[in-house]
Order: sequence, then C-alpha cells, then structure tokens
Amino acid sequence: MNTTGQECIELALEQGLLTVTLNRPAVMNAVSTRMAAELRTALEEAAVDDEVRCVLVRGAGKAFCAGRDLSEARPNEDAYAIITEVFNPMLKAVHDMPKPSIAAVNGVAMGVGLGIALACDIVYAADNARFSSPFANLGVALDSGGHYFLPRLLSANRALEMIYTADVIRGRQAETWGLVNRSVPGSKLAEWTHQLGCKLAAGPTNAFVGQKRLVRQSESMSYAEVLDAEARLQADLVRRPEYAEGLAAFKQKRKPDFRNASRKQGV
Repeated sequence: MNTTGQECIELALEQGLLTVTLNRPAVMNAVSTRMAAELRTALEEAAVDDEVRCVLVRGAGKAFCAGRDLSEARPNEDAYAIITEVFNPMLKAVHDMPKPSIAAVNGVAMGVGLGIALACDIVYAADNARFSSPFANLGVALDSGGHYFLPRLLSANRALEMIYTADVIRGRQAETWGLVNRSVPGSKLAEWTHQLGCKLAAGPTNAFVGQKRLVRQSESMSYAEVLDAEARLQADLVRRPEYAEGLAAFKQKRKPDFRNASRKQGV
C-alpha cells in the first residue's frame, strides 16, 4: 500500500505491521475532515492488502486524540451529514478492519478519539491516559459508537456515569473498569504495543481473521450455532498453508513462519 502523501497521518509498514500515527500534535491530534478521510482511506486499503497483517493506531506527541477539531464546528451545522458522511465511515473502517488491530493510547482519548480507540480489537493505555465523554459540557450527545461500546465493555450504569458526568477516566481506572485491555507505564507504551503488533503480524492471519469475524457474529448466535460455525471455520483453515506450516513447525520443534506460508495463498 502507499505509505506516503498523507498530511494528517503517518503510515509505516514493517514486517506486516502497519503503524498508523495520528499526526496533528499541535492540536492534540484532533480529527479534521481531512484526517478522517486519510484515516478511512488508509484502513480500507490496509484491509485488502496482503502485506498488512496487523494495524497499530497511535497518536503523535502528548495525546492520542482529543476528539473532533472544533475549529471546523459551527452552530446549527448539519450534524447528521457531518457524522454520517465524515466520521462514521472512518470509524467503520477502524471497526471493520478484518485483521487484528491495536490502539496505543497516550494522553487524552476523548470524543471521536475515544471512538477510534474502542473500535480497535485491543486497547493498551498509558497510566497517564485520560478517557472521557465530554459531550455533557457541550450540550450534545455522545457519538462515535460510544453507545455501542460503553455498555458492552462496562455496564449501562458505568456508561451513563461517563455520559452524565463527563468525568475523566485515567489509564489504571480504565483497566479496572474494563474499558481497556491493559494500563502500562507511559514510558513503555510504544515499546510494548509495537512488540504486541509484531507478534500478531507474525501470527496466523487467516485464523485471526476468521476468529475475529466469529467473535463479532457470536453476539447474536446460539451456543449450537457457534459450535457449528467453529467447525466450519476449522474445516476451512486446515486446508490453508498456515496450518500445514504450523503443524510442520510443531513436529520439528521450531517457530512457525506464518508470513511466508500466508503468501502462498493470500490473507
């Protein structure tokens, strides 16, 4: 994929790991219309690029993303059009990424920044990270998928507490609540998330893609339906080169090379 030509994000592809850096540090990586378009395009391209096996989203400077760039906001603007035409397609590109995705949250993640982070599969937060739904201070409603993620990750009570109070939830509290997977020392966030991304990029991507899809679908499936879907998925995966490589590596007591195996059939 093309990793050049962006103004608001930076892209770096290394050994299957695509690192996407929100790169407007002067405004705490607030999402402008251009940034939303660039992020959407990059992730839609990554979704169909066999060289991309995992995506890591991070923020430049001292913040992950402070939310929408309010310098573009106007009273009585067409909020529905802006949300559905600018922000929702970007968020869907994050959420619909078929391959593993990781958010490395440093500093603030508010509004649409919170939405970007929670749309990723795994969220690591620095202990100084700050999560918030600040919309109560503006007199408008939580958007960016917050009504989907917060009740599922927390509870209806916790979700409404965040909505009503606009209180800041810091990294360690976010882990305790279950808002993020893990809170780590800020000095280690970049290193640890990069290591995790490299590990996932070296893994069996076909298997990851299938399991990610099934985990999403299982929310509306019965136990029997999940069992059957697992059997169907397994039947597909055992025919792929990744399984042949994994089995051979097990028997030979070596580390499997899933990246080269995947190239034989594509992700």
